[in-house]
Amino acid sequence: MYKKLNFKNNNYIFVRNIFFRTCVFFTGAYFIFHFINGNISLNPLENKKDLVEQNLNILDSKEKELVFKELLVSKITNVQNNLDLLDELTRSKLGYSSKDEILISLE
Repeated sequence: MYKKLNFKNNNYIFVRNIFFRTCVFFTGAYFIFHFINGNISLNPLENKKDLVEQNLNILDSKEKELVFKELLVSKITNVQNNLDLLDELTRSKLGYSSKDEILISLE
């Protein structure tokens, strides 16, 4: 009534070998593709390093700007000693001075 499957059949062995080889091929292709283009490749790591370097450069420029502004604020708070600085800043903000103008302080 029931036929016993013969696992020694040549067609079964052939199909099984093709199936396993296909699985191995696609698994290898998956890892190769993601190594070249995906998250585990070296390219995103290089992009992250470039991004870190750009952020460090921006941070350095912001720190220099902050030091300059702190110096400027400290000079402005002592306005009695730096009237020429206050005059120069006021004239530049109001547009009464040109970019080529040179201020000579006689202190």
